[in-house]
Amino acid sequence: MKKSSYKIFTIIIYFIVSVLAFSITTNYILEKENKLLHKKYNAISSNLNDKINSLIQKKKNATLAFTITLANNAEVSEVLNSKEYSKDSLNKLSLLLRKETDFKNVWFQVINKNGISLYRSWSKKKGDDLSKVRSDLKNMIKTPKIKSTISVGKYDMTFKAMVPIYKDGKFEGVIESITHFNSISRSLRKSDLFEPIIVVDKKYTKQLEKNAFTKIFVDDYYIANLSANKKVLEYLDTNNIENFLKIKDYKVKDEYLIVNTPIFYDDNKLGNFLSFKKLNQIDIQYIEEYKHNAFLYLIFFILLLGLVLYSASHYLYSKELKKLYIRLNENQDKLHNLNSSLQKTVEEEVTKNYEKNKILFQQSKMAAMGEMIGNIAHQWRQPLSVITTAATGIKMKKEIGILSDNEYNDSLNMIVKSANYLSNTIDDFRNFFSPTKDKNTVNAKEFIDKVFSLVKSNYQNKDIEVITQIEDFEIHIFENELLQVMINLLNNSRDELIRKKSNTQRFIFLDLYAKNESLIISIKDSADGVDESIIDRIFEPYFTTKHQSQGTGIGLFMCEEIICKHMHGKIEVFNDEFMYKNQEYKGARFKVSIPLK
Repeated sequence: MKKSSYKIFTIIIYFIVSVLAFSITTNYILEKENKLLHKKYNAISSNLNDKINSLIQKKKNATLAFTITLANNAEVSEVLNSKEYSKDSLNKLSLLLRKETDFKNVWFQVINKNGISLYRSWSKKKGDDLSKVRSDLKNMIKTPKIKSTISVGKYDMTFKAMVPIYKDGKFEGVIESITHFNSISRSLRKSDLFEPIIVVDKKYTKQLEKNAFTKIFVDDYYIANLSANKKVLEYLDTNNIENFLKIKDYKVKDEYLIVNTPIFYDDNKLGNFLSFKKLNQIDIQYIEEYKHNAFLYLIFFILLLGLVLYSASHYLYSKELKKLYIRLNENQDKLHNLNSSLQKTVEEEVTKNYEKNKILFQQSKMAAMGEMIGNIAHQWRQPLSVITTAATGIKMKKEIGILSDNEYNDSLNMIVKSANYLSNTIDDFRNFFSPTKDKNTVNAKEFIDKVFSLVKSNYQNKDIEVITQIEDFEIHIFENELLQVMINLLNNSRDELIRKKSNTQRFIFLDLYAKNESLIISIKDSADGVDESIIDRIFEPYFTTKHQSQGTGIGLFMCEEIICKHMHGKIEVFNDEFMYKNQEYKGARFKVSIPLK
């Protein structure tokens, strides 16, 4: 291939990979940003709802406490017990409350035991019989007891408290206090930078039209806070207030974060707190920093990719002619080296086996070794029988001249498969009780990268997506043994997923984290789980749901042996139902727990 062709090919690959990387990463970053914003806004909404409900309850309790205090006031008692009294003292008391307390718009009135109003702080009117028009007062006179409510009257949506007044143990009358929601809206504006609009439910509009306290209406809805922001009121009037009353939790619109908090009392809806906060007043600096850093990493990756592709292209071009020239000699050298390597490997394995047997004998491990040999013999019995039968069949048919090419090939394939099966069995038991295993310290993320570097080829073209959540910390483990466990578990999930229909989504979820001084590894898949009738048996030796040509039944057994006996940990399996991307899945979940100390 010409040098110019290498350059064009490299540029095309670089362009395609860069566009894909930029597109995929950008979508991921924006999706992540939206998730972080939703989490932030949802937290603000939840906290605000809790605070509003707390402030309402606090104001209700404060109104009751204030009324109880008034019930013991000497001036109030004088109104009930004197035919001629001066109301100047009560007027001064009302003015003092507005000036020195949070009750800026407190109303109170004194009613005698017959239901006659003797004093109103908000009006000069007195002497009318309220028991004829108010059932709650009639019940209070009949059965005096402390009462605290939230209700909508003909003036406003208010907190109301009624406390009976006694003198020398004798019922004399009632003191009634009425407070408003203004202090709550002021508190939210001051502490949380929200502009609250208190909207009274539309069913009360008619009774409020003539005597409304604030005189503020938007689209036939009464607004109960005097200090409502005019700009926000205009915004509500322009955008149809009913659309905002349907908000669940929160909504982001135009320049505002809008939170809707319904107001209920005794299961009766009284109205809504619509709270508006400008988006530029919400601290999302950490989200902006995440987005900025993510794009920087993307740019760095694209630049690094270009450098790598350029270097690879140059290297391949410079080596191509040389490789063509020496290919035959290299093949001969490889064959020679392979033979030498095989011979050396055989000699090393013989030496290792001799040393293992010697150590096992010295350490009184003959029983364990005998059990393993018995297991291998059990595993080998059937494949050896297949090999013997196939070889005998070939020989006999060859001798009598009836051996066809198809029969010859089929028999040889059967022998090869059985031989591979025997090889896999050896690998399952090999080094199982090695006395030379030492712990070493590795990084959790690097360890998982090592796992996938070993198994990634098994996932190619299988349409399997692996989702990982790995904590970044150091772990002190038997690395090779844990590698064997991880590969076994991942391959087990892979095999189950491959058996599913090709048009179904295939996922493996791998989580690794530290909890309660233990290393926790969780692997689950979307392969529909394990039959409950056999799930308790999957760690038994030789038990497998796969065809014998695909599984030995030893993998999960050895995983349990390594985790429980060698690492003093725990491994368990159960079926798990879970949601991923708004889709419900079911699969088997393996959970491994290994002590870190």
